[in-house]
Amino acid sequence: MASGDIKTFNQLPSGWHIEYQASATSSNDLAFSCLKNNPGQAEGRCFRVGEQTKGRGRRGKHWVSHPGDGLYLSVILCPKTPRYTWPSLSFLASLGVYKALLRHIDSQHHHRCTLKWPNDVLCGNRKLAGILLESSEDGLVVGCGVNLNNAPDLGGIAHPPIAVNELVSEGKIDAGILATSLVAIIAELYAIWQSRGHQFILDEWCRHCDMKGNLVRIQTVAEIIEGICEDIGRDGQLYVRRDDGQVVQITAGDVEIMRGRNASGD
Repeated sequence: MASGDIKTFNQLPSGWHIEYQASATSSNDLAFSCLKNNPGQAEGRCFRVGEQTKGRGRRGKHWVSHPGDGLYLSVILCPKTPRYTWPSLSFLASLGVYKALLRHIDSQHHHRCTLKWPNDVLCGNRKLAGILLESSEDGLVVGCGVNLNNAPDLGGIAHPPIAVNELVSEGKIDAGILATSLVAIIAELYAIWQSRGHQFILDEWCRHCDMKGNLVRIQTVAEIIEGICEDIGRDGQLYVRRDDGQVVQITAGDVEIMRGRNASGD
C-alpha cells in the first residue's frame, strides 16, 4: 500500500472510524489536520499509521516508530466540558489501552500488567504503551503508541520496554485488529466520562495502578523529586512524600518506579 493510500475500518460504534496511512510524520499530525479542516465534525475520527517519520512522545521526546514495530494511533475528541476537565482524558486513554491489551495477550501475563502515572501501560515494570495528549481550540488529539511487534532498544536502562507480541504464545496480534478493539473501548469509556464525569474513570484507573507505597523518582520541568508515592488525588495529581516528611503535589512529570528499594536507597 502506498504511503498516500487510505483504508477505513468499520467495526466501530456509530460516528467512529479509523483511517490507515502507511507513512506520515505522525498520527497526531494527521489528526490535527483533520481537526483544523473539520471543526465541529471531527470527533470520533481516528488515524493509524504504519510508520512515523517524526513520532513524538510526552515532553518533546522522540518516539521510535519504525515500520511494523508498533501501533501508532490518534483519536480526535471534542468534549463540550470546560477545558480544565480535558487532561483527565489521558487517564481514560491509558485505561482504554490497558483494557484492550488484556483482551489480546495471554491471561498468564494479566497480573503483571499495570498502569503508571500519568498514562503509561507496563508489564513487569517494562513499558508496553504510552499516551500523548495534545489540544487546540477545536478539540484534542489522543495519541496512543503501543510496542506491538518490537520494543525500541533504549540501551542500558534498568527496565527496557517490552513488545505486546512477546506476551502472546500463539500467532501475533494484528495492528488493525488491536486498533479497532482499542478505539471501541475508548469510545465506551468516553461515553461514561461524558455522562458520569472523570472521577468514575480515574477511580477505575487507580484500581489498576500499583504505585502507591513504592519509591518513585519524578523528573519535572524544574527538579527531580524522589520519595514514596502516597496517593493519586481526585483530579489525577500525584502525591509524593519526601525523606523529610514533606508531601509534594505533582501535576506533570516523568516517573520511574524504584521497585525493590526503600526511601533511603537501600
